[in-house]
Amino acid sequence: MTRRLGVLLLLLFSACAPPKPAVLHLPVPHRAPRRSTYRFRVLATTVPNEIRHDLSLSEIARLPGAVGSGLKTQGLTTIRHSMATRTRFETATRSLFVKAWFDDVIVEVSISSVVIYIPKEYPEGSCEYNAVLEHERGHGKLARENAADLAGEIEAEISWATGLPTRKNPMESPDHSAVEEILKDSLSRITDPIYKRYEEVEMREQAALDRPDPYDAVYRKCWNWK
Repeated sequence: MTRRLGVLLLLLFSACAPPKPAVLHLPVPHRAPRRSTYRFRVLATTVPNEIRHDLSLSEIARLPGAVGSGLKTQGLTTIRHSMATRTRFETATRSLFVKAWFDDVIVEVSISSVVIYIPKEYPEGSCEYNAVLEHERGHGKLARENAADLAGEIEAEISWATGLPTRKNPMESPDHSAVEEILKDSLSRITDPIYKRYEEVEMREQAALDRPDPYDAVYRKCWNWK
């Protein structure tokens, strides 16, 4: 009876703080000339893979995300994505109104966690261990490529954006306490739709790596699957 290898993937998306230390910077593709009148940077960062080899097949099968196409769970990758924005702005008070504009903008797209679970039933260095690890690393590679592409797209959109307040074209508000939130919202209107599309693409492309045909190709490499 033919069995199929199921290596499953869990993706976690969140808008949170920058990743922990030991981050690596990914190359961001520059798609448009910078035309903004304020300073801005778009970064893409990642952390190295963390390999867990301390759980059994049954324990991995009970982890969040260990569900899929009905195949037996032989491995699992969890990937956490995040996007953080940091801004500095200036203000000038004129009568009852306050004028405000961006002075510096930093957007950081990060892969803050990549954890690969390989069942402890497969000794390190065994054919099965290496086959699962190779497949899982493909998920991490794809995630990093997509994160870099996301950063490039955000950079291009900010470069050409016309709705962000600048020194020459500031926003005005009678509510001094609301200025920071208004500025934040103006940036989110650019970044949030792009990030939403990225989530959809990432989920779809990662799922394609776990279709039955790739499973069969991995399974055929070895003979001692549990």
